[in-house]
Amino acid sequence: MTESPAQLPLDLKSGPKPTGDIWKPSAARPATVPVPLPVVMVRVEGPFTALDRKLWLLLLHNAWDELDSDKPYHEISVAELVRLFRKFGRTDLGTRGKISLGKAEEETDAAALWQSMRRLVKTTVEWEDEDYEGISALVSEALFSKRYRETGKIYYAFGRGLSKQILAPRAFARLRCHVVLALRSKYAVTLYEILEAYVNRRENGFTISLDEFRSWLKVSDDASSYEDWKYLKRRVIEPAVNEINERAEEAGFFVAYEGLREGKSFAKIKFTLTKTAARDERDEVLQGKARRARAFDAKKSADARGDYLPNDLVLEQVRDIAPGWDRQALVARFNEWGRDKPPPRNPHSAFIGWVKRFTKGKAAA
Repeated sequence: MTESPAQLPLDLKSGPKPTGDIWKPSAARPATVPVPLPVVMVRVEGPFTALDRKLWLLLLHNAWDELDSDKPYHEISVAELVRLFRKFGRTDLGTRGKISLGKAEEETDAAALWQSMRRLVKTTVEWEDEDYEGISALVSEALFSKRYRETGKIYYAFGRGLSKQILAPRAFARLRCHVVLALRSKYAVTLYEILEAYVNRRENGFTISLDEFRSWLKVSDDASSYEDWKYLKRRVIEPAVNEINERAEEAGFFVAYEGLREGKSFAKIKFTLTKTAARDERDEVLQGKARRARAFDAKKSADARGDYLPNDLVLEQVRDIAPGWDRQALVARFNEWGRDKPPPRNPHSAFIGWVKRFTKGKAAA
């Protein structure tokens, strides 16, 4: 079982945000949206097709600034969606066709998009962490009546529970919307989203069991023949990897893979990720800005509350004591733990001692 990339729990004000413009593809400023790992790692039940994944990302990017508002519905132009999908090879989404409305069927323009919206309302994601357990629909509501469809817009809503998880994710992948739109196969779309969850980790890859890989990509739903490594490699892994690598400059990384044997049979698959030079440079800039912003916010808040702030030497020690743990998350927990206690004589030693006790025998979180 692989561990999910650990990140600091973020409040709504300092959480990750989308970048770019979904309507204007740009290499210099790509349109990205941070998506919580339970959505990426396919803790999802329902008819979640490649088209649905693509549409959901666009809906999320479009609605982001309103997720924490009281606005009952977000809205997005059907014509603009059709034009955007056409840029990436989907020419069928604007055609007229039938959609199911209760027990009846009705003809409408852009029927494929409306059918995708129906599937999104029926698709759920499961959340389970120390603060929250629940199941949310990927889209809690969409208005399908004729008078709304005739406006030329889709009116939709995300539930409050889902919005909270999106705005303050425990861990997330920053997905590039136009890369997802450009990928053709459902396996390539899902694999790209999973790889984005790992590309910014210190390690340059990860290894998972074939059973878990099949589960993530929903391969087991398609054909029992994919139980055989030869067919899985030929029909699922290789085409998906090749398709992602064709878009490597846009995605910002290349991916390689190899099957690993246990005994005579293949049991695991190892993925190795290599960032492009442009992605590496861009991420260094963004990470530097993020570190400076976090440090400034942390110092301002800590000064106001009298919280403990470690120096660089202490943080380096914590890296060795608790490898894989988010150090800023540990600082926040330590301050919360010591909120009602007398201040220690030596705060640095007290913090290091607390980290040793708190992380002993526990996996990184």
